[in-house]
Amino acid sequence: MSPEPTVDQLIQAAHAHAASDDPLDLLDAVLALTRDVSSRSDLAVDQIMKQARDAGYSWTVIGERLGVSRQAARQRYNDRVAHTPATLGPVRGREVQAGLAAALDAAEADQLAEAGTEHILLGLLTDGVAAATLEQLGVSREKIRDAGHRLFGRPTDPAHTGRPVFSAEARAALAAAERLAAERTPGCVPVTVTTPQLLAVVATNPGSRARRVLNDLGVDVADIKRLLHCYINVPRIPFGRRSRRGRPGKKQPGRCSFCGHPRSQERRLVAGPDVWICSECVAVCGEILARPADAET
Repeated sequence: MSPEPTVDQLIQAAHAHAASDDPLDLLDAVLALTRDVSSRSDLAVDQIMKQARDAGYSWTVIGERLGVSRQAARQRYNDRVAHTPATLGPVRGREVQAGLAAALDAAEADQLAEAGTEHILLGLLTDGVAAATLEQLGVSREKIRDAGHRLFGRPTDPAHTGRPVFSAEARAALAAAERLAAERTPGCVPVTVTTPQLLAVVATNPGSRARRVLNDLGVDVADIKRLLHCYINVPRIPFGRRSRRGRPGKKQPGRCSFCGHPRSQERRLVAGPDVWICSECVAVCGEILARPADAET
């Protein structure tokens, strides 16, 4: 779990988000930041409370955990739980969180106020599928750092100290990765943003700083798409619906429920109850399962 932000970090974030350095603008910014943290904390409590109620726990048991009476717990949370959605939207996986922390570390090392998509690209080399993909294409942290300095320069007299924040471009990339996760995650499982999805977003945006770094390093983005295809090409629809497309009563050829490719002579499918998996996805699963259990995150 990330540590609670310090006073200095909140003030630095307020400076980054405020309209100006006027104390009143800074006051507006810091109030907005603290309200956002408080709101997200309340939403987290409400969602876990809903999970507890859905699991069959009584208000008496929940009240005991809260240190209040059954009546007090019910009065405080009953209406809130009733209006709490099943999920709060896409969740960033642990490998994504580690990559984003590494991106901020890289920007902080250069004494920058903001971390851009080039820093996200560097952070994605921390762990996971995105790291393996970039390493396979000969991309390293040192190469990304050198290309970023060459393309975007370095501050000759850095004035910023402390933790940077993500740039507008980087925040837009994170939002796009969340949308991609929502679109490509099967409807029966929680939506989690993964490193392949985030890499696909930052690498395929022609105007992004990350794409400019990859171009400078001679990396063909088509190779990234090819290597990530099996990890992100899963439309968010209930399993089995693909087989019922077309005219009623006409049997359709099966498609892999994971990558979406149709059955062919080269791509054989293993069928389950309204689910199929192709030989290539089976091979990927075999590689994942062959890893030591303690290496999984």
